[in-house]
Amino acid sequence: MIKDFLTEEKVITNVSVDTWQDAARYAGNILLEADKVNEEFIDSMIEVVNKYGPYMILVPKVCFFHGEPGVNVKENCLSLAVFEKPVYFKEFANQQINCAFAFGATDKDSHMEMLVNLVSILRDREFIEMITHNAGKEAIMEKISKY
Repeated sequence: MIKDFLTEEKVITNVSVDTWQDAARYAGNILLEADKVNEEFIDSMIEVVNKYGPYMILVPKVCFFHGEPGVNVKENCLSLAVFEKPVYFKEFANQQINCAFAFGATDKDSHMEMLVNLVSILRDREFIEMITHNAGKEAIMEKISKY
């Protein structure tokens, strides 16, 4: 269940960042502080965007940063950073994000159940409204608890 991954310490609201790179680092650092990933994983999240572009904007204003699966990820993990103000991918047609997930996988297969659960919560329009409009952490956590 997604609530098992998006625990209180891995959901941060009122985040102030200026660039998409800062957004990726912030969301990744949540996982680093939780001892789920290594520093190199955060660098790989930025490298993925530089190489492939911002394809990880799954729904409008919601980004799903991820790096290469493998040795820099200690266990499958997920974080959420909700931004005070929009962040733009200036190099990529100024695409806007208002929040970012950071996702780490130990390999290419073991995380599929987590992704299926994430898709479920991303279909919840109220949840999307909350995370794209910097709702309070308590309200966001209450919604996550149902998934």
